[in-house]
Amino acid sequence: MSTIGKLFGSSPFSQIQLHMSQVAKCVNKLNEALEVLQQGDFDKLEGFSQQASQLEHQADQIKDDIRNRLIRRFFMPIDRSEILEIVALQDSLADTAEDLCVVMTMKKLPIFDDFREDLKKFIDLNLESFSVVEQMISQLDELIDSGLGGPSGERIRAMAHDVAYAEHQADLVQAQLLKKLYDHDQEFSIGEFHLWMRLTRLLSGISNNSENLANRLLKTLSIK
Repeated sequence: MSTIGKLFGSSPFSQIQLHMSQVAKCVNKLNEALEVLQQGDFDKLEGFSQQASQLEHQADQIKDDIRNRLIRRFFMPIDRSEILEIVALQDSLADTAEDLCVVMTMKKLPIFDDFREDLKKFIDLNLESFSVVEQMISQLDELIDSGLGGPSGERIRAMAHDVAYAEHQADLVQAQLLKKLYDHDQEFSIGEFHLWMRLTRLLSGISNNSENLANRLLKTLSIK
């Protein structure tokens, strides 16, 4: 292991990875709920919402443990505030996944055929952005062992670019989706239209927060 790897061995990066692993469970549960939504099987959504809330609570417990460890730790190879910001961004992803699952239980939402394809693309791009940043976090150990450079550093930087690209594509598809939702505004009830707007806004938070996390990670590790 490199010298910097030994230094980072005393850092809470393994706990960050543990926290991200739990966050991923929340997002995966969201993915299952979104599939059910698209299939129109609304009776199952309440169960997914309860499961997502439990998973998010477990992620919160890991987050609190990380904070407690940072308070007790005298030496840190990087600033505590940067670790806390990474954890906070990861936490926001779990929170958003939980919120989305709850929103989907509030009212049965009609899905018209002409925006079904855009909805699926929008969902897939947001989840893709998260999947890539999850991989970035999972490779922290390898990156640190290599001294934050070389092929591992290049790969992390390329992943951050992929996250940003998926987020940008999600924005473009979101605009198309919103236009089609507005085309049906007279066919939705007020409640249905409001929930669709809220759902799309929350979904965009998955890719937005994933991009913020990827950028924060590059800055923390000084990968230019």
